[in-house]
This record gives sequence, structure tokens and C-alpha cells, in this order.
Amino acid sequence: MNLNDMMKLAERGHEFIRYMKDFYCLDADGIYAEEFQFTEEEIVEGINVYLKNELTKKDIMKYGADTVDRECVRDIILTMRGEA
Repeated sequence: MNLNDMMKLAERGHEFIRYMKDFYCLDADGIYAEEFQFTEEEIVEGINVYLKNELTKKDIMKYGADTVDRECVRDIILTMRGEA
């Protein structure tokens, strides 16, 4: 991965974190925050697990995160919590 790709991945990662927080974090008044109450640390860890799949990583790099990606990371976090 070259420097431009690493910078693009970092940018997409920050966008994805903000996107997740807009749905699941209390400090961002997320849409589902009361129900899930995810921390930023949980979101980062969930995204890291999700991006271990190279095809997923390429799609995120090309298109950014969407609803399917958000819900997959939500499920990863719930599994990490033992709630899934």
C-alpha cells in the first residue's frame, strides 16, 4: 500500500467513525444511541475487525461506508460485547 492509499484509508476510516457515531453514540446524539450506547473505542475496534477483509477494505476505499457496512460493524460490536 502506497502513501496515497494509506492517506485515503485513514480519511475513509475517520468518515466511517463519524458515520457510526451519528447512529450509535450518546455524545453525538446518535439516532440509536439510547439503545446501543457504543463508545468511540468500540467503534474503532469494530471497524478494525471489519476491515481485515481485503475486499471490504477495497470497497470502503472506493465508495466509503454505507448502511450495510454500518450494520455489519454494529453486529461485530454486539458480538464483542457478548450481546449477539
